[in-house]
Amino acid sequence: METTIRIHTDNMTSEILGGIKKLFPHKTVEITIQSADETDYILGNPAYAEELLQRIKEYDSNKQTITLKAEQLI
Repeated sequence: METTIRIHTDNMTSEILGGIKKLFPHKTVEITIQSADETDYILGNPAYAEELLQRIKEYDSNKQTITLKAEQLI
């Protein structure tokens, strides 16, 4: 089994470690930590990617700043 956890460091808690231990009981695990590229995350979600590309086109044609909250994508 393999899993990826994407989390902001401000939200990391001891419960997360406990959750990992429950996912992989009595196993040796490998944990790699790296800074996440938000662009890859956005482009990895088709709905987010389409919205981003649409907003880029809109910005390019109007040259106006567009404000969008994440919950508006869902």
